[in-house]
Amino acid sequence: MVRGTPESLSQLTALAALTISGTRFCKRIDRILRKLLRARELCIFACIALTGLPESLGCLVTLKTLDLSHCHALRQLPGSLGQLTALTMLNLVDCHKLTGLPESLGRLAALTTLNLCNCSALTKLPESLGQLAALATLSLVRCYTLAGLPESLGQLAALTTLRLAGCRAWATLPEAVSRLPVLETFDIDDCNALTTLPESLERLTKLTVLSASLYNLRVLPESLGRLAKLATLNLCCCYMLTRLPDSLGQLPALTTMILRDCFALTALPESIGRLTALKTLHMTDCRVLASLGSLGQLAAIRTLRLARCNVLSSLPDSMGQMAALTMLDLHDCSALTQLPESLGQLAALATLDISWCENLSGMPESLGQLAALTHLVLRYCVRLSRLPESLGQLAALTMLYLLNCSALTRLPESLGQLAALTKLNLSGCDALTGLPESLGQLVALTTLSLSRCEALTRLPESLGQLEALTTLDLIYCFALTRLPESLGWLPALSALHLPCCPRLQRLPFSFVDLPDEAWLWGACSHPASWSSGSSAQAMIFPPSHIAQRSPATVKTFLLAHHHPLKMLIMIMAARRRHMQRPSAELWVLIRDEFFW
Repeated sequence: MVRGTPESLSQLTALAALTISGTRFCKRIDRILRKLLRARELCIFACIALTGLPESLGCLVTLKTLDLSHCHALRQLPGSLGQLTALTMLNLVDCHKLTGLPESLGRLAALTTLNLCNCSALTKLPESLGQLAALATLSLVRCYTLAGLPESLGQLAALTTLRLAGCRAWATLPEAVSRLPVLETFDIDDCNALTTLPESLERLTKLTVLSASLYNLRVLPESLGRLAKLATLNLCCCYMLTRLPDSLGQLPALTTMILRDCFALTALPESIGRLTALKTLHMTDCRVLASLGSLGQLAAIRTLRLARCNVLSSLPDSMGQMAALTMLDLHDCSALTQLPESLGQLAALATLDISWCENLSGMPESLGQLAALTHLVLRYCVRLSRLPESLGQLAALTMLYLLNCSALTRLPESLGQLAALTKLNLSGCDALTGLPESLGQLVALTTLSLSRCEALTRLPESLGQLEALTTLDLIYCFALTRLPESLGWLPALSALHLPCCPRLQRLPFSFVDLPDEAWLWGACSHPASWSSGSSAQAMIFPPSHIAQRSPATVKTFLLAHHHPLKMLIMIMAARRRHMQRPSAELWVLIRDEFFW
């Protein structure tokens, strides 16, 4: 890359590739180009002072790549451009002042790629464009002022990719597009003056990808169903689209359909069940979608996203027929009140997200039949009061998220059967009063979050059996009065968070066995940041002024005031004196040393 344009550059007659960036060499460009007779690549990148190129450009008859991207002041190209008969790639991205291309463009017989993205002043293309017999990719993305395409476009027999996204001046799609015999990828996203697509679209018999994210699109042609090779259909953000054509079910090769943010779409056509190859259906934010039609017949579907379909109140029983489904996203379906029992037939389902389903009151007993389920997310299901006992049958479950399920009062005893569970998040379950003893059977559990479980009064003694547990979060457990002695037996524990447990008054002696880095409050070294309700400030044993100090200080206090050997010595001393009960003085000592 040349940054200073030395005078001797024009002497490098054997140079094969030259990249010049951001230099002021305009006065010498003609002399340089005349000497680069063997050049195959020329990149003049971001030369902001360059307004044009000399006719001597045509001397570079061996040139294969010409990159003039980000030359913001470039207004025109010389007519000699057509002499570059070996040129295969012409990149003019971000040439904002370029208003047109020379007619000689059509003589570039070897050109395969023409990139005109962000040429925002470009108003037309030459009629000779149709002569580019080898052209395979034409990109006109965000050519905002381009008024149309030449009729000769339909002559581009090798064109496989046409990108017109952001060409907002067109009220109708140029008819020439439908004459492209081998077009495979067609992108018209953000061409927001378009309200319909032509019936002639059916002529694009080789089309595999159609991306038409059009804000004002109101209707799709019935001929869409005759695109036999179409594999991807993107209709996201078609805000005005109210229905899909029945012919949609005739697309035998369709594998991906994106209908995200189709705010006016009310139902799916019954024919959708005939899309035998469909693997991904994305319908997030279809806010008035009330019916899923024959969706349950999609036997090949793997990913189904229905998040924020706010009026969808139920799912069809036929969903159980989706044998290949691995991911089901239902989060924020606020009208959903129940899930069908057929849910348990989804043998391949690995991820189920039902977050923010505010009216969901329960889960089907068949939940336990989901043998492949690894992620179950139930955040903010505020009316969910119970989980089925079959939960424990989810042998593959690794993550269970129940955040802010504020009506959940208990967990099933079968919870302990989840042998693969690594993360359990119960944060914000403020009606939960206790945890099952079977919790200690979760041998793979590494993270347990109980923050803001405001009604939780105690933890099970079996907690100490969680040998893999590394993180325990008890922040804002306002009702928690004691910690189990077994808590200090957790060999892998590296993070224990206890701020704002105001009723917690004692630490178990077993805490002396915890590693220093696990201690204790999560803000232990920053007592000034604790709120007035901090558990350390309410602590009696050890006293708050000790609890707020370093882990080593807290451990020293526990060892000095709570050591079993010290109590044993006191009891032996009492027996040696043949006391039936300790004297008042000795009892005060025992009380002060052990009980407080």
